Amino acid sequence: MTKTWGLAGLRVGYALGPAPLIAALEAQQPHWPVSTPALAALAACSTPAARAEADAAARELGHRREVLLRSLPPSVLVEGTPRSSFVLLRVPDGARVRAELRQRGWAVRRGDTFPGLTPDHLRVAVRTPGISSAFSADLAAVLSSAPTPEEVP
Repeated sequence: MTKTWGLAGLRVGYALGPAPLIAALEAQQPHWPVSTPALAALAACSTPAARAEADAAARELGHRREVLLRSLPPSVLVEGTPRSSFVLLRVPDGARVRAELRQRGWAVRRGDTFPGLTPDHLRVAVRTPGISSAFSADLAAVLSSAPTPEEVP
């Protein structure tokens, strides 16, 4: 509901799995009320038409993600196999890269606020092909402008 429909304020969710697992989860579930607007939104987002729209959006996102991944500079490591609207990258000297990207107008999320990640990790949003290509070009320029060991004080 959050990413597909932009309904971040609604607190609804579901779990899919084998019946014994669902029963075990249900036994531990706290009794939290779900608001009427959240239930109405959930019902609206579960119709056949809404599911078809979400499927089309997921396919488009997949295409956009592939464009981004193909356009990244070769020195960038893509962590894992991205399947969402964000891609986790690892770059050398990530804090400097993030600062220089910011100066060029790009906002990327730093990774060191997530457990297990470092300042060299950057979370990048998947955007339209044109935006992804422009971002990748600026990222390549930033990475190629890294100071040489002789330049580092």
